[in-house]
Amino acid sequence: MTTRKALIKADSLLFSNLLREGRFSVPWHQRYYDWKPGHVQELLFDIEEALKEKRDCYFLGTVIFVEKESEHWEINDGQQRMITFSLICASLCRRFAHETSDSQREGRALRILFDLDENTPCSLATARNYTPRISPQENDAVWYRQMIQGNDIGTNGTITAAWKILDEFIMSQSTEESEKYFDFLVRKLEIARLQVPTQVDPNAVYETINCRGKILDDLDLIRNHIYSHFNSEENHERKKSVHAHLERIRTRLSARRASEYMRCHLQCVFGFLRRDSFYRDVRKAIRNQAQGEKRSQEDYVLELAEKVADPKNLCLFSEVIVSSNPDPKTIQVFNTDSGKRNLRRNLSVFLWELRGYTVTQPLVFALLTVYLRETDGRRRKRIAKKVHKNLSRLAAFVLRTAFVAPKFEPSHFEARFSEFAKKIMQDEKIPDEEFAEFLLDCDRDYYKVLDDSKFEEELCEAQMAGDKKIKRFLFGINSDRQTGSRVFNDSEFSVEHILPKSDMHWGNWKGFGEEDPKEWVSRIGNLTLLGRTDNKPGTKFNGSFKKKKQIYAESALAITSQLSQWNDWTPQNIRERQRYMASRAVEVWRFIR
Repeated sequence: MTTRKALIKADSLLFSNLLREGRFSVPWHQRYYDWKPGHVQELLFDIEEALKEKRDCYFLGTVIFVEKESEHWEINDGQQRMITFSLICASLCRRFAHETSDSQREGRALRILFDLDENTPCSLATARNYTPRISPQENDAVWYRQMIQGNDIGTNGTITAAWKILDEFIMSQSTEESEKYFDFLVRKLEIARLQVPTQVDPNAVYETINCRGKILDDLDLIRNHIYSHFNSEENHERKKSVHAHLERIRTRLSARRASEYMRCHLQCVFGFLRRDSFYRDVRKAIRNQAQGEKRSQEDYVLELAEKVADPKNLCLFSEVIVSSNPDPKTIQVFNTDSGKRNLRRNLSVFLWELRGYTVTQPLVFALLTVYLRETDGRRRKRIAKKVHKNLSRLAAFVLRTAFVAPKFEPSHFEARFSEFAKKIMQDEKIPDEEFAEFLLDCDRDYYKVLDDSKFEEELCEAQMAGDKKIKRFLFGINSDRQTGSRVFNDSEFSVEHILPKSDMHWGNWKGFGEEDPKEWVSRIGNLTLLGRTDNKPGTKFNGSFKKKKQIYAESALAITSQLSQWNDWTPQNIRERQRYMASRAVEVWRFIR
């Protein structure tokens, strides 16, 4: 039997050597250069980190080429990395030529960028006469040539924006740093190359590589980074231990929840970690923390994995903080310890109100972790009282902000919340006045909703959209008007606009006279709740307030049933009801100073 030779050739080599093997072009059907500044910065920082850690290599992934003619390839996959790498070389080349007079490195960079023989004398000053090794898409080609020839350019496109980022990075380095950075690029950056012959469809190869299997998320990357510390055989037992810990997270939580939990927990350990560079920030934090504690990274990450995968921590997050039905035993014990068991605003209410605001997770996690760690009964009760007060403060701040702000912006508070959560976890004690002052500081910089008169004034004129936010507001108001003891599930109720949203029904709502009804539909005074069991008699239900109030009268919710006391529904009625709701909101979400 004759064995057929493989058609697709594969090898690995230094990126710098790859470019010196010939010329490369981006085919017409490929997208233009589209790396954003964040992508460029991430590559620059990753290479810098690899250099500082003295790694033997930095792997830049796989590139796919189709050979068009001798020493000329089309780039089927990898143009972003190839162009970015060449631009970094170009920026360094310009520095070596103009600032450091390093002709040796200048020449090496030029031979990477241009089709030059090894022995041909060259300089950046005559680069306009050289043929570039890479030919980008037509729209990028002119700017690319200007950049690698050492010319100054403006910033009027994606590729020029990338150049500005990397050039600023290189210019911020000392001469020695630039030399080491360039030498690392030339000697340590490796690439895997696939060469596809013309009779094979390169797009099919691309799809097989990029569209099969699961895309790695931050949790996968962090797991792999932790595993990398235990590759040697003598670490066999530790390897098994850390794997068991990390597998516990994967098996106990869904992929989305696992990543959410990891970010929450690690922000309690390290402080603020940016979402768009979470993995890289975690790696840096691990290294810095281990160095600060004068421990090996191996010892540190083993302990970290054990803490993160602690079943108690997993249960707290998944079964209490983010669960739609928090563990009743935990709720009951906490409410008893805090002495707030019979209050309407207790732990279950705070968790429900804060659940949609992931920015609060580190603070909630830190507060409840300190409480749950305490084993002494008396101290535990004192801690529970402080935790209850702080959760009440946090809910008041977050909900007040959400009710009056055009849009709740987590980015305003995320760094502060995470850093304060870290402080709580490190101190292992619950702050009191300090926590209140912390939230007051957050509020002063933005909406000033913790000023009762300002909050009430804003609500008197407020409109509100979004069922989740409306339900939080209306259930909060209702809790102080409800006479029965029934605990309501918000999923059983829908948001109801008393004056209907659709203009097809406005003809019979005579109370609005010359007023434009659409200006009143979303006012909070026009909002209430209806349950699944409330009898809504079809389209006629919206015909008039008289028809609606018959249904409202039978509602189990006081905030809705009391609407039946009104004889008509007019702008004046909405104003009056909204003023009352605003004053009640001040009391419900009272901020304890």
